[in-house]
Amino acid sequence: MKIAYLSSAAVPSNSAHSLQVMKMCQAMQQEGHAVTLILPPGDGKSSANLNLMYGVEIQFQILRVEPPPLLGRRGLAIALSREGKSLTPDMVYTRGIDIAWAAAARGLRTAVEIHALPAGWFGPWYLRMLARNPSVRMITISRPLEDLFRKGYPALRNRPILVAPDAVDLERYRDLPSPRQARIRLGFPPERFTAGYFGSLVAGRGLEQIIDLAGRLPEVSFSILGGDPTAIDRWKRQTSNRENLRWKAHVPNAELPLYQAACDALLMPYQKEVTIQGRGNSAEIMSPMKLYEYMAAGRLILASDLPALRVILNEDNSVLLPADSIDSWAAVLEKARRAKAWAGSLAKQARKDVQPHTWRNRVRTIMKFTADGG
Repeated sequence: MKIAYLSSAAVPSNSAHSLQVMKMCQAMQQEGHAVTLILPPGDGKSSANLNLMYGVEIQFQILRVEPPPLLGRRGLAIALSREGKSLTPDMVYTRGIDIAWAAAARGLRTAVEIHALPAGWFGPWYLRMLARNPSVRMITISRPLEDLFRKGYPALRNRPILVAPDAVDLERYRDLPSPRQARIRLGFPPERFTAGYFGSLVAGRGLEQIIDLAGRLPEVSFSILGGDPTAIDRWKRQTSNRENLRWKAHVPNAELPLYQAACDALLMPYQKEVTIQGRGNSAEIMSPMKLYEYMAAGRLILASDLPALRVILNEDNSVLLPADSIDSWAAVLEKARRAKAWAGSLAKQARKDVQPHTWRNRVRTIMKFTADGG
C-alpha cells in the first residue's frame, strides 16, 4: 500500500509524539508499505542522525512542506493535505484531527489516530466532522479514550473505532547485558542497586516521589533520564543534597535500552493527574511507550496503580502501588534488593507479556482494520 503519513510533529525533537511517528513509519515500511512522511520544515539533520536519535532505520521518504503564512495550524493542515494528495496515495495516515479533516475534504482515504480528547473550539468541531464521514477510519490509543468519544459524540456511538495501544521494538531489547554489566559499560557504580526513571520531567510524572525515595533509601542509586538540560540543571540545584541521584538529559533512543538495562528496577510513579507536554490530564487515557520499553527491558517494574497501566500490567508482571504512598514504594525497593528471585520472576513475566506488543503487529492490526472498512 502507498501511504502518506501527514504529521505536525517537530522532527527532530525529543517529544514522544515525534518518536511514535517515526516508529510507526518504520513499522509500516517493514510491513511492505511504501511510506512517505510529510512534515513541517525542520533543521536539515541527516537520516543517519535521525536513525540514532529515534532508534530507527529510515528507509522511507521524508518530505517537508512550508505552510502558508499567517494561517498557523490550519495553514499547516492545508499544506500537508495538499502535498499528500499530490502523491496519489492509497491512504493518508495522521495523528491530527484537523489534518485528517483537510485530507478527507480533498477526497483522500484517511485514517486518524487520536491520543487525547480534542480541545478548544475547533478541536471538537473537527471531530464531529470526521464522525459524520463514514470513509474516515478512526483509531484511539486506549479503551477509556474510546469510551469518552462514544459518550461525548453521538455520531461515534455505533461507529467502528479501533483501540491500538502503543508498542515497542523488541529487536532492540535482545541480548541485553545484566544490570551490573550495563553499569560497567556506562561507567556507573557496578555494585549499587539502581532504580531508574525514564521520560519527561513535567508535572504528574512523580519526580517529587522519586526524590523523596532517594532521601529514604541512601543505599539505592536513582537514575533519572529525560528532559532538557535546563530542566535537569533546575532539578539538580533543588536536589544537591541527594548524592544517590543521577540526572541525565535526553539520550538518543537507540541508546535507551542499555541505560534501562543498567537498572535493577524501573519506576513509573504516575500521579492521578498526568500532563502531556505540560497540558491537560492523560492519567485515564494514556498508553505510555515507556511502559512497553520497561517490560521489554526485563527489569522489575514498580508502577502507580492506575487503570490505564492495568491494560497490560498486573500483579504477575509488576508491582502496582498507590501513587502517593512513599512508604509502600520504599518497602518494595528494599524487598527487591533482598529478594532477587522474586524480582526476577516478575520481570521475566513482563518480558513474556510484552511480546505481542510490537510496532509491526500494531501496524498489521491497523492495516487490517482500515482494509476491512472498520
